Amino acid sequence: MNPRKLIVLSLLLFVSLSCRFLFPNWEDPPTIIDPPFESPLLFENEEFSFTIPAGWQTMEELWGEQHVAEKNYYGLGLDELIMITNARVQADGTYSTYFAVASSPLAGGGTDLETRFHQTYDPLIPDLREVSQQKFDSDTLSGLEITYQRPWGEPWWQFRDIWVEKDAVIYVLSFHGSPNDFETYKDDLELILQSFNFE
Repeated sequence: MNPRKLIVLSLLLFVSLSCRFLFPNWEDPPTIIDPPFESPLLFENEEFSFTIPAGWQTMEELWGEQHVAEKNYYGLGLDELIMITNARVQADGTYSTYFAVASSPLAGGGTDLETRFHQTYDPLIPDLREVSQQKFDSDTLSGLEITYQRPWGEPWWQFRDIWVEKDAVIYVLSFHGSPNDFETYKDDLELILQSFNFE
């Protein structure tokens, strides 16, 4: 072998190995964040309270910083008040299930909960699939419910939105997640619903 080629190959090998050891990881792997609690926990503010299921956490706890609530929660014209998730890793996003409470004043002029509900969803229905609407009644809440699948970004999400009214304010209790995982967390979602109370 030509000595010149041998020197060039040796230099290339040396540079390759140097780069490998100087920069061993180009990206840090996702950090698994343990939820701050492994048993159910009560969330309460001045408006409402509910039980956060074991293994779930608020978005602030997941991200380790202040969560910026959506001002137009999924384009529904409501402001997000709180969101929790079963995600353990920040990168879990599309593989997690979420629960949020969003609200908006009930507009005057004779608008009631049902009218506002239809004004919100009727224009969206052509872009949704597997839509089901019904009245919602539990021991402590009554209102309207809609379940549907909707594209948001890359994946299709499964939603279950429950609309209730308290003191001329609309509250939407919204569950969403991957359609494949939605059934997996059905018991957690029911725990949240059964524990939800207005203050």
